[in-house]
Amino acid sequence: MKPRQGFEADYFKIKDEMVLLTERPGPVIRDFFATFGHTEFLIRQSIVPIVAWNDGDRGIRCIGTGFFISASGFLMTAAHVVRDPIDDEYASFTQIADKAFKFDKSLHMGVLLPANPAMRTAPPEVFNGPDEIRGADSFIVPIEWALHWGQEVVGPLFHMKPEYKLDLDIAVCKVAENRIGGSYQPLNVGQHDLKIGDRAVAIGYAEMESIQFGQAVYQPSLVVSVGSITNIYPDNITKKEATTPGPCFEFDAKIPGKMSGAPILVGSGIITKGVVSRSWQDEKRASGSLIAPMMGLGLSAANEKSLLQIMQEGNEGMAQMMGRDL
Repeated sequence: MKPRQGFEADYFKIKDEMVLLTERPGPVIRDFFATFGHTEFLIRQSIVPIVAWNDGDRGIRCIGTGFFISASGFLMTAAHVVRDPIDDEYASFTQIADKAFKFDKSLHMGVLLPANPAMRTAPPEVFNGPDEIRGADSFIVPIEWALHWGQEVVGPLFHMKPEYKLDLDIAVCKVAENRIGGSYQPLNVGQHDLKIGDRAVAIGYAEMESIQFGQAVYQPSLVVSVGSITNIYPDNITKKEATTPGPCFEFDAKIPGKMSGAPILVGSGIITKGVVSRSWQDEKRASGSLIAPMMGLGLSAANEKSLLQIMQEGNEGMAQMMGRDL
């Protein structure tokens, strides 16, 4: 990733260059349109805006950033992003399993995926997807379920509403099958260490606007923010040394609004070790939730399997990263 002209090296939009993910894309033509394009187009296959709207709304809210962690559609984001409809009281939800829930039927939540412009002129034998996808700049894929960790805390006074306390500011979601076929492009996650001074790179959608129905679809731009790890709080659940819920770290980078839930690539840059949680306005100071401590937690909406188990079984397209100094 290179900065566009006029941007600094530690906070920038991405310079567009034509890129091939592989020189040998193989025989599966349905994956073809996700394997080439400009740099930002390819990154947007992995890192996506999370959107929500109710029946009857005039537009779509862009509520945060998420990123795929499996080829089958497992997605990771910040827990407070998926709780936005609940906490802002524009939707209710139904518990479907321990820690997992579905929103009411009037609310729609999904991710915004880019469509490759080459699909518009591709012959039917190359792309035979829906017409609304063929001519679109982007399309929405729904989130089927969302899961996070926390509990309601009842206030001391009877008129006070219960407050939801997060144990971790991380959510795992399941996105429906890709409407143009093929697999999703996941980022690597795993149980890997980080240390103070490590390079930290957050990639997400800063200060997104709402999308109005009936108008041209708003195309948010990715922003890359670069800093380094300044503090690590691995025992924050018990010690409560930081305001971010659960095991977390701080890093000195500029993180504007709507980048919550974005991946933080730490060290060599090939492994995502954190999820953007909080930032301080107009300061180069932000926090990220640590991914490693939650990799062993059971996912109630996925037959209680943990991400580690899913990774080891090898059925969902999650790479196992091994090696020193990762």
